[in-house]
Amino acid sequence: MEKILFRKLILDISLRALIITFTIGLIVWIIQAANYLDFVIDDGHNFTIYFYYNLYSFPKIIHRILPFVFGISVFFELIKYEKNNELLIFWTNGITKKRFISNLINFSLIVMFLQILIGSIVSPSSQLKAREFLKNSNMDFLPNLIKQGKFIDTVSGLTIFINEKTDNNYFKNIYIQEGNILDLTSDNNQIIFAKEGFLDSNDKKVFKLLEGKIISTNNNKLMSFEFDKIDYNLSKFDSRTIKIAKMQELPSRKIIECSISLMKNTTYREKMFLCDFESLKNINQEIYKRFIKPMYFPLLTLVCCFLLTFSRIDNNFSMRTIKVFLYVFLILVLSEILMRYIESSKLLIILVMFLPIIIYFSIYNFLISKINHG
Repeated sequence: MEKILFRKLILDISLRALIITFTIGLIVWIIQAANYLDFVIDDGHNFTIYFYYNLYSFPKIIHRILPFVFGISVFFELIKYEKNNELLIFWTNGITKKRFISNLINFSLIVMFLQILIGSIVSPSSQLKAREFLKNSNMDFLPNLIKQGKFIDTVSGLTIFINEKTDNNYFKNIYIQEGNILDLTSDNNQIIFAKEGFLDSNDKKVFKLLEGKIISTNNNKLMSFEFDKIDYNLSKFDSRTIKIAKMQELPSRKIIECSISLMKNTTYREKMFLCDFESLKNINQEIYKRFIKPMYFPLLTLVCCFLLTFSRIDNNFSMRTIKVFLYVFLILVLSEILMRYIESSKLLIILVMFLPIIIYFSIYNFLISKINHG
């Protein structure tokens, strides 16, 4: 009977958590997707890249909101069980409150390891995969960005200005600047003027320019020549979108190795990112977020279990319920604040790592004593 009761309780908490997670996650995902429209509007990527980038960003959202969702789910499920007298079923079947708390803590440990799995493996790898889509993509949407009377500098190292656009793919008085024409030391700089031009109907990344002039740098000199017709290939350029992996996208093994090496004052070379002392704080914060912050899940559950110390028939039931909720919120805030104080100090990292364990056992002993004397 005990297994059946706890299975139902865990199922109810899990179902509530799933509903809240995907509801909030979907809202955040939609808002984030609207912000990422810059990839199409400003950076010239096509909608396929835009869709995949947003899709692979979803695990990051789940990882971010899960601590709040889990704490809220346990809190409100215990309140529901108390108001529906379902907790009495546990007590009448000989299940002690201490046993009840232990089972909930065991469940929270499973969720904790699930959070570590998402934060250390699933989320970084999915975000890195999304970054790979950007890195390997070309700007299929760039032709649609070319507008009349507007400087287009979406592409790194390229500026385009169109004086007049007669139809979808036909233009007049075209100015194209590649690189910095004032830098005579580079042979990759040039300015192109053309009276007319149009995008190739078969390949929209080929700009066919008519009746113009090219000014370029060569051996510290300016050179120019006129042309009747040339093809200018736009596909060789990259957008300004950041394609280097960010800290939250890096594999956990690499950032841990980097952190340990730096704290030992030894060098660590890695192609994916720059491992130096300036980035050590960010690296340690990322490690905290992936491995230490999930340790607050059992603590959240334990604080919620203070709801077992009073009954709905008590006169101050609502006030005490609000007080427990504030404690849950305080634990969530604490887990966020501590991350900002992570530095390069080994002692501070160890202290922050063991703090949730110390707080847990302190609260556990206090809760058990309160239950035993209740």
